[in-house]
Amino acid sequence: KIEKIIVKKAKKILENIKLFDIYRNEKLGENKKSVAYALTFRDKNKTLDDEEINKVMDSIINELEKDIKAVLRK
Repeated sequence: KIEKIIVKKAKKILENIKLFDIYRNEKLGENKKSVAYALTFRDKNKTLDDEEINKVMDSIINELEKDIKAVLRK
């Protein structure tokens, strides 16, 4: 479900998505886990700037928080 949300929100600029870590520990809480993804963004027609990427990332994070109650680790 996480990957579906990322793909949906990143639209056409998501070139690659890779799950590279899953961490489970009782300190996280029962039935909770930490996941880490590597995302590659690319637009074939132009160079993406930080503002464009940040806007997409904010949209992804907001949807994950709303839909699956995900929490971004800081």
